[in-house]
Amino acid sequence: MTCRLLILAALMVVAGGLPSVQAGPQRFAFSANNLDASLARYTVDTETGQLRFLDYLPLGKSTPEVVLDPSGRFVLATSQSIDRVYVFRLNPANGELNKVPGSPFDVKGRAPFSIVFHPSGRFLYMAHRYAGVGAYTFDSETGAVTPLPDSPYPAQSHPRSVVLHPSSRFLYAMNAYSNSISIFRLDQKTGALTEISGSPITVGEMGQIDYLAQLMQDVPDSAGGLPYHMTLDPQGRFAFVVNAASANISVFRLGAEDGHLSEVEGSPFVTGFNPYSVTVHPSGRFVYVARPRDNLLEAHALDAETGRLTPLPGSPFSSGGEMPAAITFNADGRHAYVINMLTSDVVQMGVDLDTGALEILEVVRTRSAPWAFTLAEGDDPAPAKAQLFTALGKNGLGRLQIAVNGRVHQAAAATAASGVAVAVKPGGKYAYVADRDKGTVTAFQIDPAVSGKFLPLADGAVPAEALPSDIAVDLNGWYLYVTNAGDNSLSIYYIDPDTGLPKPVRGSPVSTGQRPVAITLDPASRYAYVVNNGSDNISIYRYRNNVTPLIFESVRHGSPYAAGKAPVALAVDPTGRYAYVANTGSNDISAYRIHHQTGALSALPGSPFKAGQHPLALATHPNGRFLYVINRDSADLTLYRIETALGAIAPVGKPLRLPMVPKRLWLSASGEEAYVLSVDGEHLLRFSLDAESGEPQLRSNTKLSAPIVDLTPVSRP
Repeated sequence: MTCRLLILAALMVVAGGLPSVQAGPQRFAFSANNLDASLARYTVDTETGQLRFLDYLPLGKSTPEVVLDPSGRFVLATSQSIDRVYVFRLNPANGELNKVPGSPFDVKGRAPFSIVFHPSGRFLYMAHRYAGVGAYTFDSETGAVTPLPDSPYPAQSHPRSVVLHPSSRFLYAMNAYSNSISIFRLDQKTGALTEISGSPITVGEMGQIDYLAQLMQDVPDSAGGLPYHMTLDPQGRFAFVVNAASANISVFRLGAEDGHLSEVEGSPFVTGFNPYSVTVHPSGRFVYVARPRDNLLEAHALDAETGRLTPLPGSPFSSGGEMPAAITFNADGRHAYVINMLTSDVVQMGVDLDTGALEILEVVRTRSAPWAFTLAEGDDPAPAKAQLFTALGKNGLGRLQIAVNGRVHQAAAATAASGVAVAVKPGGKYAYVADRDKGTVTAFQIDPAVSGKFLPLADGAVPAEALPSDIAVDLNGWYLYVTNAGDNSLSIYYIDPDTGLPKPVRGSPVSTGQRPVAITLDPASRYAYVVNNGSDNISIYRYRNNVTPLIFESVRHGSPYAAGKAPVALAVDPTGRYAYVANTGSNDISAYRIHHQTGALSALPGSPFKAGQHPLALATHPNGRFLYVINRDSADLTLYRIETALGAIAPVGKPLRLPMVPKRLWLSASGEEAYVLSVDGEHLLRFSLDAESGEPQLRSNTKLSAPIVDLTPVSRP
């Protein structure tokens, strides 16, 4: 409870994630995450709206905002603690972000909070909580941000929101601690601001309130209703302000010519306690309010003529998590995304376009305490291409390519490397081999110009501990992890971003359970799970923050966690909420819920679930609805359906008999295919997977030219 109160206090004092609406085929999304100062990146399915975590970048502390510029080519994120704005160039093909030269830029004002762009993209404006309104030029070619000569412009106490009039001739700055809105005239040539006559106007006025009782420690006694967030409807008719302390929404009609605001009849309209942010549906028919204190989303119908608000039937709706900060709609309004700070997740919701009702579709874990969220357009996906793997065989490293037509081409091993497991750094430039016999990790450069060419790096062989058993690279390519079965330890290495060389980090190795045989990172790389075959349990390790390695076990939260007998593999579902463990000794699957803050595992009702004989490997489908398990002694593949709301699994049909004894299992990133390697490493089965039923269909059985010990994709999509 103490943790919840502390986070809520921070939320009420400094958070400011502003909902945003883009237009066009939105294929990517980004969230600014406050507690670990990161910018997370996601893919978005344009048909279903499904969200999947990709990776993240470090930001400065206190990150209340992330937006796109009007061209959609740049992503900006503010950091209050260091008074900077980060600017990244967006690659529309894959959603990658590259920091522009000069970023992060000094905003010349304290605590930059929210951002609004001029439609031309030439100017942008920021609400500075301790300095007024910042005004800047924006270079649409380089992404550079430059303060105007008179920036920041004085406003009143603690501006939190800035919005532009539909004509772009006026700017509104909402001042939280003085219950007011400052109105400025905007010079279209220079971007300069001039406060108009009659500004500021009052909003959220009320008597004194006990702010300490509401966990708002820095709010002065003179503050009133505490206006906390402001937005306009897409049609530019009305302005909406949520008043956190007075629990209501003020609605104003926009003056078309003079920019003045006139409060509509009946305003302010009552909400539940502690409204935090307000968003208008793209249709302009519905208005939604996030209520972090009771984890609800309030929905209202908007009268297009009068501006009056009327609660919708069924409102309020569950946020799907705890402490919702904002709701963002996709361009056509069919899907909504809710960020929940306390549970660190993004909830995808379906929207009824006729009634405005919300339905929870899926919950996806992300980095710690998301505060802002935005969607971005992207190019059409590239045509399907060959699946490329790095293959570790008895004769060394080589490449294995699976063409679109299913034909397998295996390049001869060009490098004498022996080992038990191989990992590839994201981007496909470096490969790392864990050698059980030598007790080493060896780094190789992958030559993109020569098929199957692996070049050993000078000084690229570093010592591990006794009997390395598995190897993994985090999704950013920052760290390398190796389990050592001989001395019950986990080795951690920093990967040099320029040379690819692994270097042991301070404190490495760390202790594990007995005979660790596998390591798995959750989709957001917040936690690492080590499977201890000898002690029948799972150890969990946590990141201290967004740039340091895993250096401590979560003992205080219960690690290690009991599994079945002789566990050998663990898979985390793509939403990051559930984990599944294959237990060879008890022929079953242990299923767990992953705690949103600690990564702790709690057994799901019905766990463990029956498997085949000697389950060896398992994998979840990218859509999160299916689990696949291969069983060695019964030589079959079992398909399970995942109950996405609960995590429980149930077998679908009978196990599929395999024409050989299986050892390893992989699914393609798209979820369209699965690959099974035989225990002798000489055969590779390729299956097509039905997206609706999950059913696998055998497409090919390839006799490999050389036996394979391990496979891993060369690069992520």
